[in-house]
Amino acid sequence: MTTFTDTGWPGSEPVRKTTQTKKRARQTGTAWTRSGCLTCKRRRKACDKAKPSCRNCTKQGRTCEGYGSLWVEPLGPSAHIFTPAELSKRRSGLSPHTGLLSPSLSPHPDNKIPPRVQTPKSDAPEEDSNEEISLAVIQRPRNYVPHLSDHELHYLQYHVEEGSKLLANLESDDNPLRSLLIPRAMSSPLLMKAICAVSALHLANRSQTFSALTASANFYGRTLAGLRAALNDSTQGSLTDDAMLAVGLMCKYEIVRGSVKQWGVHLSALQRMIASRGGLRTMDPDAGQFLRGLYLYAYNMARLSNRKRITAAEPNPTDTDLGAPRLDIYIGYTEEILKLCGAIADLPSLKGDDIALRLAIASINGALLAWSHDSTSYIIPQSLTPASLTRLQLVAECFRDAAFIYLHSVLEWLAIKVLGQASSLQMTDWSSLVSIPKSMAVQRCLARVETFPLDDHCEYSALTFPLFISGCENETIGHRDLVLRCLGKLQVNFGIGNVRRAKELLGILWARQDASAQHEVGSPVHWLDILDELQWDLILA
Repeated sequence: MTTFTDTGWPGSEPVRKTTQTKKRARQTGTAWTRSGCLTCKRRRKACDKAKPSCRNCTKQGRTCEGYGSLWVEPLGPSAHIFTPAELSKRRSGLSPHTGLLSPSLSPHPDNKIPPRVQTPKSDAPEEDSNEEISLAVIQRPRNYVPHLSDHELHYLQYHVEEGSKLLANLESDDNPLRSLLIPRAMSSPLLMKAICAVSALHLANRSQTFSALTASANFYGRTLAGLRAALNDSTQGSLTDDAMLAVGLMCKYEIVRGSVKQWGVHLSALQRMIASRGGLRTMDPDAGQFLRGLYLYAYNMARLSNRKRITAAEPNPTDTDLGAPRLDIYIGYTEEILKLCGAIADLPSLKGDDIALRLAIASINGALLAWSHDSTSYIIPQSLTPASLTRLQLVAECFRDAAFIYLHSVLEWLAIKVLGQASSLQMTDWSSLVSIPKSMAVQRCLARVETFPLDDHCEYSALTFPLFISGCENETIGHRDLVLRCLGKLQVNFGIGNVRRAKELLGILWARQDASAQHEVGSPVHWLDILDELQWDLILA
């Protein structure tokens, strides 16, 4: 038996490994040909090529799709090559039914594709020599998108069908993960590698496929090498939009991986690159809007759990006029809430000025009470359904509940850990400035979430932070099961690695809290202290 290892390197040939297993006898019958009908091609069955419909399909009661070309028929977001059943069962990094993208996504004839540059291999995990990964070799017509390898085409197709839908908090026909990134990547090898790195990692998370994990590490290493070359070749202010988009995708890669360290490096690099360009307004408008939403979401989520390491950015790349605000695929209706959470994270810096601290608490509380999803008028994509907008609004309400919980949490941490146990009376005084009690905010947030189906509607993927902070600050054992169950659904349905990290931290926190309550010794255990002990830079985006 001959097997193949998916190396993930663009342009690489599968590496043959010979095992001692018995060879299977080849089935006899009519050879599969590329000139058969589309139905037989997809089923990889022999076709008698009868017209207008082949007799094989007619005998089996199937609809014959005719004799078009698999290579020119568009495979857009509605295609279903990567089905959930295949993701759970298939061990291979490639599906034998993998299709290619629409020619509309191919480079414009006038675009000049730079030659492929061989870069050093990244430190990717080595494949277990005892593990056999089957790889279907894709056959494609000569000169079709010649600068892309089979692996790139495979992971790009997965990105179109699955990843782009599940790696956003809002799905529409105008999703920039497709409409913006893919056309640019077809003429940008650097951006293509970044997309494939994220796509392969996401596939690995959802399918537990070793070959996809190896491919993601290889694409990731090649993207970093390409970025280093771009930075070395650039002069001040001449960084390309594609290079900055690739850095944004590196932030996304680390979030999907569940990193607790490296993502901060990429986020800081993105901020510096935007500043060196003179701000987002110097970029292509669509690219600037995309990076604004991604940065604002990741940056403010990072400040919640990394107050010491992530501080107010100067200059702030989101403070720029990019025209009328669009309903962003990451922040949706939550932009003002995210900024208020960032202000909450800065409250400990006011611990030496009680008046300033009280004024800040009152201001944040008032802004949270006054917030409404329609406080800001957004440009809404025409393809969005009323159901999608309703889900987005409900998620935003959960974020407001979570912001109240987070406000109480920071005030309690500030009073007990910074000012000492004797400050409990002052802590109570601070809490009186918050209109919604913590227990009410927790109960209301979890009651909302419990009514959500938490299926693969991507709006629900944003619920990691509300669930996490509710789990940290709840005082009911029954709530723990609900939080873990809901986080588990998010992890399975959306394949984001940081959900797993959030569950790990909650497990450690609850164990410490139970031990402390059992022995009735020590000060209350706080999740921010656990993060400091672990030295985790947890991001909840």
